[in-house]
Amino acid sequence: MNNFLFCIINQYRYPSLDIFMNVGTVLGNFFNMFWVLPLFLVAGLFFPMRKIAIPGFRKIQISEIVFLLLVGYIITGILVTVLKFGLHMPRPSVVFGSYVVHSWEIPDSPYSFPSGHSAFAMLIAATFWMRTNKIMLKAILLIYIVWVGLSRINLGMHFPFDVVSGFAIGAFSAWLANNVLFSLKKRYL
Repeated sequence: MNNFLFCIINQYRYPSLDIFMNVGTVLGNFFNMFWVLPLFLVAGLFFPMRKIAIPGFRKIQISEIVFLLLVGYIITGILVTVLKFGLHMPRPSVVFGSYVVHSWEIPDSPYSFPSGHSAFAMLIAATFWMRTNKIMLKAILLIYIVWVGLSRINLGMHFPFDVVSGFAIGAFSAWLANNVLFSLKKRYL
C-alpha cells in the first residue's frame, strides 16, 4: 500500500504543480525554525510578559510561544534524527530507481524515514491548533500540513508512511512541549 500510494502521488507532473509542491516543501523545511523562532524572540524583547492577541488565537505570552516551539523543535529534531540514522530506511529513488521516481531536489540525508519536513509542519500546526477554536484557522493549518506532506511524496523524497510518521512525531512533540510548559507553570507560578 505504501509503495502503491507513493507511485500514484509521485506520478503527476505539471509545471504549475511542481512549483506548488516545491513551495510546500520550502514551507515545511525543518530549518525554517531558524527564522521563525528569532521572529518571536524579537517580539518577546518588546513585549516579554505581555499577552499578545494573534487574530483568531487565544491570548498567549510570546515567551510561551518561544518555549513551546523551541522545546518541540528539540524533541522533534532528536526523534527524527535518531529514527533516520538508526533505521536507515532508503529513499524512494533508491527503492524504485531514479528512472521511476520524479525527484526535484537533492535530499539532505540518504534516509527517508521519518519525514522531517512533515514533522516540522505538524509541530508548527499543532502548537497553534491547541490555541484556537476558529474553524477557518484550523482549516488553514490542516491545509498547510497536507500540502507539506503531499509535496514530500510528489517530489520523490518520502513514502506516505514516512510522512504520516513525521506528522505523528510533530504532534507528539507539540503535545509534550505543551505538557512541560503546563507542569512548569503549575509548579513555579
